[in-house]
Amino acid sequence: MSGYEKKRRTIVHYGTDRIVLRLRAWSLNEMGYHVLNAHNGFEAIKLAARAHVDAVVLDLDRNHDEVALVATEIKRCRPQVPTILLIEGTALPHRAHELADVLVPKRDNVEMLITTLENLFATGGGESPKSGSLKMIPGS
Repeated sequence: MSGYEKKRRTIVHYGTDRIVLRLRAWSLNEMGYHVLNAHNGFEAIKLAARAHVDAVVLDLDRNHDEVALVATEIKRCRPQVPTILLIEGTALPHRAHELADVLVPKRDNVEMLITTLENLFATGGGESPKSGSLKMIPGS
Protein backbone atom coordinates (compact mmCIF):
# COMPACT_ATOMS: atom_id res chain seq x y z
CA MET A 1 0.00 0.00 0.00
CA SER A 2 1.49 3.32 -1.02
CA GLY A 3 1.03 6.70 0.58
CA TYR A 4 -0.14 7.29 4.11
CA GLU A 5 -0.94 4.11 5.99
CA LYS A 6 -2.74 4.46 9.30
CA LYS A 7 -1.56 2.53 12.33
CA ARG A 8 -3.34 -0.77 12.85
CA ARG A 9 -5.06 -0.50 16.24
CA THR A 10 -5.56 -3.44 18.59
CA ILE A 11 -8.93 -3.88 20.25
CA VAL A 12 -9.84 -6.29 23.07
CA HIS A 13 -13.45 -7.28 22.45
CA TYR A 14 -15.32 -9.06 25.24
CA GLY A 15 -18.76 -10.64 25.21
CA THR A 16 -20.40 -13.99 25.85
CA ASP A 17 -22.23 -14.39 22.53
CA ARG A 18 -19.62 -16.01 20.28
CA ILE A 19 -21.55 -15.40 17.06
CA VAL A 20 -21.95 -11.69 17.77
CA LEU A 21 -18.26 -11.46 18.75
CA ARG A 22 -17.22 -13.11 15.48
CA LEU A 23 -19.43 -10.85 13.38
CA ARG A 24 -18.21 -7.66 15.09
CA ALA A 25 -14.59 -8.87 14.92
CA TRP A 26 -14.94 -9.58 11.21
CA SER A 27 -16.30 -6.06 10.58
CA LEU A 28 -13.57 -4.45 12.70
CA ASN A 29 -10.88 -6.51 10.95
CA GLU A 30 -12.26 -5.40 7.58
CA MET A 31 -11.78 -1.79 8.73
CA GLY A 32 -8.15 -2.45 9.61
CA TYR A 33 -8.39 -3.19 13.33
CA HIS A 34 -6.66 -6.14 14.98
CA VAL A 35 -9.26 -7.74 17.24
CA LEU A 36 -8.53 -9.95 20.24
CA ASN A 37 -11.79 -11.70 21.16
CA ALA A 38 -12.35 -12.73 24.76
CA HIS A 39 -15.15 -15.14 25.62
CA ASN A 40 -14.85 -14.80 29.38
CA GLY A 41 -13.86 -12.13 31.87
CA PHE A 42 -10.54 -13.66 32.85
CA GLU A 43 -9.46 -13.86 29.22
CA ALA A 44 -10.43 -10.21 28.62
CA ILE A 45 -8.43 -9.02 31.63
CA LYS A 46 -5.43 -11.15 30.63
CA LEU A 47 -5.45 -9.82 27.05
CA ALA A 48 -5.82 -6.21 28.16
CA ALA A 49 -3.00 -6.56 30.70
CA ARG A 50 -0.49 -8.40 28.50
CA ALA A 51 -1.00 -7.20 24.94
CA HIS A 52 -0.47 -3.74 23.52
CA VAL A 53 -4.10 -2.61 23.42
CA ASP A 54 -5.46 0.62 21.97
CA ALA A 55 -9.06 0.19 23.20
CA VAL A 56 -11.37 -2.23 24.99
CA VAL A 57 -14.94 -2.97 23.85
CA LEU A 58 -17.15 -4.64 26.45
CA ASP A 59 -20.56 -6.03 25.54
CA LEU A 60 -22.88 -5.47 28.48
CA ASP A 61 -25.03 -8.53 28.04
CA ARG A 62 -26.93 -10.62 30.55
CA ASN A 63 -24.05 -10.75 33.01
CA HIS A 64 -23.80 -7.11 34.15
CA ASP A 65 -21.86 -7.98 37.29
CA GLU A 66 -19.11 -9.83 35.42
CA VAL A 67 -18.76 -7.03 32.87
CA ALA A 68 -18.53 -4.50 35.71
CA LEU A 69 -15.77 -6.55 37.37
CA VAL A 70 -13.89 -6.91 34.08
CA ALA A 71 -14.16 -3.18 33.33
CA THR A 72 -13.02 -2.27 36.84
CA GLU A 73 -9.98 -4.54 36.67
CA ILE A 74 -8.98 -3.35 33.19
CA LYS A 75 -9.29 0.29 34.33
CA ARG A 76 -7.16 -0.55 37.36
CA CYS A 77 -4.32 -2.13 35.39
CA ARG A 78 -4.56 -0.03 32.18
CA PRO A 79 -6.26 3.29 33.04
CA GLN A 80 -4.95 4.97 29.88
CA VAL A 81 -6.77 2.55 27.57
CA PRO A 82 -10.21 3.83 26.50
CA THR A 83 -13.14 1.54 27.25
CA ILE A 84 -16.33 1.37 25.20
CA LEU A 85 -19.37 -0.24 26.76
CA LEU A 86 -22.03 -1.62 24.42
CA ILE A 87 -25.38 -1.25 26.20
CA GLU A 88 -29.02 -2.19 25.70
CA GLY A 89 -31.39 0.77 25.37
CA THR A 90 -30.56 4.24 26.62
CA ALA A 91 -30.62 3.76 30.41
CA LEU A 92 -27.21 4.21 31.96
CA PRO A 93 -25.93 1.10 33.71
CA HIS A 94 -25.03 1.38 37.40
CA ARG A 95 -21.52 2.92 37.79
CA ALA A 96 -21.28 3.56 34.02
CA HIS A 97 -19.03 6.59 34.59
CA GLU A 98 -16.53 4.35 36.40
CA LEU A 99 -16.70 1.47 33.94
CA ALA A 100 -16.41 3.13 30.54
CA ASP A 101 -15.31 6.19 28.65
CA VAL A 102 -17.98 5.85 25.96
CA LEU A 103 -21.36 4.12 25.85
CA VAL A 104 -22.70 2.84 22.52
CA PRO A 105 -26.20 1.37 22.17
CA LYS A 106 -26.10 -2.21 20.89
CA ARG A 107 -29.10 -1.66 18.65
CA ASP A 108 -26.86 0.43 16.41
CA ASN A 109 -24.96 -1.33 13.70
CA VAL A 110 -21.24 -2.00 13.86
CA GLU A 111 -20.57 1.16 11.85
CA MET A 112 -21.44 3.24 14.95
CA LEU A 113 -18.84 1.29 16.94
CA ILE A 114 -16.26 1.83 14.19
CA THR A 115 -17.09 5.55 14.04
CA THR A 116 -16.76 5.75 17.82
CA LEU A 117 -13.34 4.06 17.71
CA GLU A 118 -12.15 6.32 14.90
CA ASN A 119 -13.30 9.41 16.81
CA LEU A 120 -11.56 8.22 19.98
CA PHE A 121 -8.29 7.74 18.14
CA ALA A 122 -8.58 10.95 16.13
CA THR A 123 -9.29 13.17 19.12
CA GLY A 124 -7.41 11.55 21.95
CA GLY A 125 -4.76 9.47 20.28
CA GLY A 126 -6.22 6.38 21.94
CA GLU A 127 -5.90 7.76 25.44
CA SER A 128 -8.72 7.27 27.89
CA PRO A 129 -10.65 10.53 28.36
CA LYS A 130 -10.38 12.33 31.69
CA SER A 131 -12.38 10.90 34.58
CA GLY A 132 -15.98 12.02 34.64
CA SER A 133 -16.18 12.66 30.90
CA LEU A 134 -18.37 9.71 29.98
CA LYS A 135 -19.84 10.08 26.49
CA MET A 136 -23.14 8.56 25.44
CA ILE A 137 -23.32 7.95 21.70
CA PRO A 138 -26.92 8.60 20.66
CA GLY A 139 -28.66 5.71 18.97
CA SER A 140 -29.80 5.89 15.40
